[in-house]
Amino acid sequence: MIKLLRVDDRLIHGQVAVSWTSFIGADTLLVANEKATKDKVMQMAFNMAKPPQVLLSIKNIENAIAVINNPKYVDKKIFVVTGSMEDALSICEKCEEVKDVCLGGIRKAEGKKMVERQVYLNSEEIEIMKKIKNLGKEVFLQAVPTEKKLSFEDVIKEYTR
Repeated sequence: MIKLLRVDDRLIHGQVAVSWTSFIGADTLLVANEKATKDKVMQMAFNMAKPPQVLLSIKNIENAIAVINNPKYVDKKIFVVTGSMEDALSICEKCEEVKDVCLGGIRKAEGKKMVERQVYLNSEEIEIMKKIKNLGKEVFLQAVPTEKKLSFEDVIKEYTR
């Protein structure tokens, strides 16, 4: 069962590894990111950051989709983390099991506008977010479980201000 898909360009760090994994009760952390599949230093850092009782799996998008859709893992409580809105859309388009998409840390870059202190989006990402929502997924923004959740509509309002 997919507990949550989070978009966070840092992938695994304290908020993800500890706060979110514990809050949603995940036993598996699935990093869906092409670069992470090839970067041994990144893999080692992610392994050190994750809680000891949680299994870490690092896959490219295609293989992450295969894991999510594999009935063999139906009893697992999987927390999927990806680094971009584009990757989240690819997963959402091919995985009915994904119900909730949490926008987490998306860093500031040229052409991006601040929506919340840790989330900056551009117009293309807003359009992708709308596509994900139109697939029937709940899209929200929340840095950590103890902070206020911003709904899809609130994110749009903040962006268009």
